[in-house]
Amino acid sequence: MNPANINQQVSDAGDVYRYQRFTSRLLFSDLSFGKQALGPGDSLPSFELITTSGDCLEIPDVFGEKPVLLIFGSMTCPNTASAAPSVQDLYEEFGKWIEFIMVYVREAHPGEHFPQAETMEEKLEHARALKEFYHIEWTVVADNIDGNLHRALDPKPNSTVLASKHGKILFRSLWAADREPLRQALEAVSAGRLPQSTQSVALIGPVARAMGMVQEVMERGGPQAVSDLWRAGFPIALAGRVATLFSPLSADQRGIAAVLTLALGSLIAFGLLGAWLLSR
Repeated sequence: MNPANINQQVSDAGDVYRYQRFTSRLLFSDLSFGKQALGPGDSLPSFELITTSGDCLEIPDVFGEKPVLLIFGSMTCPNTASAAPSVQDLYEEFGKWIEFIMVYVREAHPGEHFPQAETMEEKLEHARALKEFYHIEWTVVADNIDGNLHRALDPKPNSTVLASKHGKILFRSLWAADREPLRQALEAVSAGRLPQSTQSVALIGPVARAMGMVQEVMERGGPQAVSDLWRAGFPIALAGRVATLFSPLSADQRGIAAVLTLALGSLIAFGLLGAWLLSR
């Protein structure tokens, strides 16, 4: 294949990767891992990541001493916000045996305050903002502008990948807030064992808890992020708004309360509709 064509393919893929507006297609693609992406049993591809202090991080710098947990996220991702406290707890429990690395990827919901980065410096500014905002104690890096590592591992907004000290993928989870499966994997690897389960694709628990952060994170992104979610992901935007009615509760509790409220409301509405149709 002509090298020029390869470069064009990479550039085109990068353009698609750095979307400017959130869409329903993106929402549905976030709900499962793709079949073509690297996964458990595969080796991580080579990469060149830049830390928030400006240092270059490559495979020899990362692997060899400890297993590594990669956590993907961004400032405009409600799941990143929802997962932050539990990932901090896991770091305090397993950080001695596992190297934690937060990988800043594309903006999940770009807006005026945090637009999709077009340069590495802009992406690094966003990564520094995330490190400061969530008081992250471990290494935070930015993937390159076209998201090469993120795309190779399936570009989900807040997934995790746990790899051996030799770079072999041992476990992955669709959401960093999928606490118990991730904790079990970290516990096994810290003890020198293989995880019993190699991946978790749970949806209900992690997504429901994240609803408590939706409104706050969309507003952090900007008016465009808010309007795009209402247009492309109406149920999530509605759940995020309903969650604000439960503000005295914790973020997790707000999200769960919002989902239960909407589910109960839907059941009542369908019940009333059914009763009306039967009475005709």
